[in-house]
Amino acid sequence: MKVYVVCDLEGVAGVVDFKKQCMEDGAYYRQAIRMATLELNALVEGALEGGATEVYAWPGHGAFPGGLDVEHLHPECSLVMHAGDAGPAGIDESFDAMFLHGLHGMAGSEGVLAHSFMPFIENIWLNELRIGEIAMNMAVFGVHGVPTVFVSGDQAAVDEARALVPGIEAAAVKWALEEKEKLGALSVRKAVSLSPGKAQEAVRDAARRAMNKVGSVEPFRLDPPYTMRVEYTDEKYAEYALRDPGVKRIGEAATNQTRNSLSELVF
Repeated sequence: MKVYVVCDLEGVAGVVDFKKQCMEDGAYYRQAIRMATLELNALVEGALEGGATEVYAWPGHGAFPGGLDVEHLHPECSLVMHAGDAGPAGIDESFDAMFLHGLHGMAGSEGVLAHSFMPFIENIWLNELRIGEIAMNMAVFGVHGVPTVFVSGDQAAVDEARALVPGIEAAAVKWALEEKEKLGALSVRKAVSLSPGKAQEAVRDAARRAMNKVGSVEPFRLDPPYTMRVEYTDEKYAEYALRDPGVKRIGEAATNQTRNSLSELVF
């Protein structure tokens, strides 16, 4: 069986600081992507134990290296490289399942490092569903008939994924406490995290169980045509989006006592 893994960084155990751990010039970025790679390796081991014959991973956190340490990657994991961070590449109907690794909750959720795609995005709706990166990835794979059977990340990510796919297998590796600060639409919270070793164990076990869900969990689908509405933290970001001829301004929304611009894309 053939598995595609969509990877991110903010949902990995021990990762709690955007600037120091999630940005390439951060003091602990190299450590963070090493921890992400070790978690991914545990996922690969579990998937192979559960019956996977091929595992492909897309590093989806920013530009190369995308939140993974290539040198320490599991030898049985193929890496989708130089594909950018606009979305996973190389998807087709030959894949039997999609796994989400190291994911975080959408902007406005009670997550550790909650956000939706970019720090200047307050909310996104696809058709009438408010979404984040979890739902968007699920929907993209759903178009190809590929079900999402596994998610790892913080508790907010797990809850978000289960609301969309109730039968999904999950490994929560950290939990948010009280809110610490707001950085645009990014919500940064104090957290309790499993140790990296314990998190890897939880991810390995859940990935192995997830392979039993292949064939019983349906792909997540939204019916076309698709309309995407985006609410930005500031009008200047909406102005930038309007450079795309397919985007139109649809108004303003009051959020946190400010006037945020809304845009819409129909496709």
